[in-house]
Amino acid sequence: MAKPGGDPIRNLAVRRAIAATRGEKVSRTVARLVAKTIADDRLEPGAALPSEQEMAKNFGVGRASVREGLRLLEAQGLVTVRQGLGGGPSVAEPTGEAFGDTMSMYLQVNDIRLEEVVEAVIQMEGLTAALAAERVASGEITDPEVLAPLDAHDHEVESHREFIETTVGFHDHLRQMAGNYILALVGSALAHLFSDRAIGAHPSAWSDQERTVFADAHAEIGRAIRAGDAAKARELATVHMRESVAMTLGEHPAILKDRVDWK
Repeated sequence: MAKPGGDPIRNLAVRRAIAATRGEKVSRTVARLVAKTIADDRLEPGAALPSEQEMAKNFGVGRASVREGLRLLEAQGLVTVRQGLGGGPSVAEPTGEAFGDTMSMYLQVNDIRLEEVVEAVIQMEGLTAALAAERVASGEITDPEVLAPLDAHDHEVESHREFIETTVGFHDHLRQMAGNYILALVGSALAHLFSDRAIGAHPSAWSDQERTVFADAHAEIGRAIRAGDAAKARELATVHMRESVAMTLGEHPAILKDRVDWK
């Protein structure tokens, strides 16, 4: 990593950015500059960042401001700060789960109910399936390895945990196939908000009948995407998500009226 301060010109620009702060806490400016460095240098998750002491020196600010700035980034899931020997800040893996947790704060203060999240999930899943089919139809996606996860899987031979992972993984793959990072991130965040709050409502392990419903639906959606039929893929994915929500909630549909609280 090209550490802030290693380049005199860059270091001067950073100090000027700090000095030019008006009406904004220095810690927030530090957070923005660290995030910009991660993006500009294309740092991968796990890459080490300069220590608090180094950042304070390079930015020309106090360590307290650096520490608070890093905490802001850590709360957003963009940075990890490990304490102790060999610790320090590093780049985190941005996930839909972290983004969903941040989103939940906004939903809570606006008194949003889970049923609104569910409707957003249903529509997003339909949209991503349609976009994936469009990319197949246009010839943008031809790689057999990318298309393979669309094929039917035998859910009957999987454990409960494997079934959940396979099912969630299918939808994660569709979001990636859609080819739009923003839609994939938001879709994953919404799915996390729903599953994190509703998955426990399912009374027990998924039955063979329920697994078959999922397997058949995934297979149908996969065939529509492989055929490049965006309209059919969207319709099938939307219907599947409505059925999935009903099966997940089981005998506890009242959960949909719960407010989405920040966890």
